Amino acid sequence: MNIRYKLSLQFALIAAGILLLFSIIIYSLSEYHRQQEFFFRLETRALTTARLLITVKEIDSTLLKIIDKNSVRSLFDEQLAVFDEKNRLIYSNLDASDLSGLFSSDFIEHTRQNGQLNTRLGKNEGVGLRYEDDQLGQFVVLVTAEDRYGWAHMKALKRVLLQGFVIGLLVVIVAGLVFSGRVLAPITKLNEEIGLITAGNLNRRIPEGNGRDELAILAINFNQMLTRLEAAFDVQRQFVSNASHELRTPLTALTSQIQLVLGKERSPEAYQSVLHSLYEDTQKLIALSNGLLILAQTSLEKQRLLFRPVRVDEAVLNAQNDLVKAHPNYRFSIEYVQLPEEESLLHVNGNETLLRTAFTNLMENGCKFSK
Repeated sequence: MNIRYKLSLQFALIAAGILLLFSIIIYSLSEYHRQQEFFFRLETRALTTARLLITVKEIDSTLLKIIDKNSVRSLFDEQLAVFDEKNRLIYSNLDASDLSGLFSSDFIEHTRQNGQLNTRLGKNEGVGLRYEDDQLGQFVVLVTAEDRYGWAHMKALKRVLLQGFVIGLLVVIVAGLVFSGRVLAPITKLNEEIGLITAGNLNRRIPEGNGRDELAILAINFNQMLTRLEAAFDVQRQFVSNASHELRTPLTALTSQIQLVLGKERSPEAYQSVLHSLYEDTQKLIALSNGLLILAQTSLEKQRLLFRPVRVDEAVLNAQNDLVKAHPNYRFSIEYVQLPEEESLLHVNGNETLLRTAFTNLMENGCKFSK
């Protein structure tokens, strides 16, 4: 999966999580308000019934039941009952058989103790209300009903939220694809430009854009890397050219001497002389090869990472020992004008091998070309 689709997928997952959380919050708050509103309606119904039955003297249970049967009910599957302080049923809008097991004694006692109790009974929701009269005592009014309108509203809300979630997610996916395509367009162009760069055109550079954002910084760093690579390739080509030129002369000399000695029979002394000359040329060839390798390492800056504190006097002495081993007939001496008292002043940050090579070359040149 490429970056574009990964970004689109991650963007869609984040948006889906936000939409889902938003939908859950809306549904939960709507359900809470529906329940509170329905409990308030049940409480109002219970309180109205208690006032009519207990406070209004002209209305008894028979008349109240007639009123209930002939009234337009706003509550579906309503079940209402009123109990006196001894938990005796004094009024119900249903038959006693229909109330059996509906309101338990525990529910009545909890309502009497708490003053008001909200509960859920199957698909219905109920409210228990304690009603007190100064003359007749304490009563408990229980009413349950089904909130069909509320549940229909919640069902419609759930359907709307689900449809909105699906549509919103599709919009987010399409927008994510378009957005990620636009964001990654400079990277695609960058890849196309990089694909055109080969070993033969390292002088080519990619556009650096505005020079400020992350892609521009990436392009700048890549161009700087190309500059270093181009310099390394130039050094490599130059080294190959120099090595070929430097090695051609001793190799030509070796070949000429070998051809000369193979041309006819010679005395043992002549063969020894030729072998001695071939040995000297071979030694020169080895020294030249070592020098070229050191030059290549220096030019490619490989030794820069190996810099560490080096004592200069020790490097000079080591170079002197190396030269004595290679040329026992050389005679030279080293004089120090003044050595510092602190040894730390003799340390320099460098590469010991290259310093020894430099000092050896100076001494060797002095012995070769100076009296």
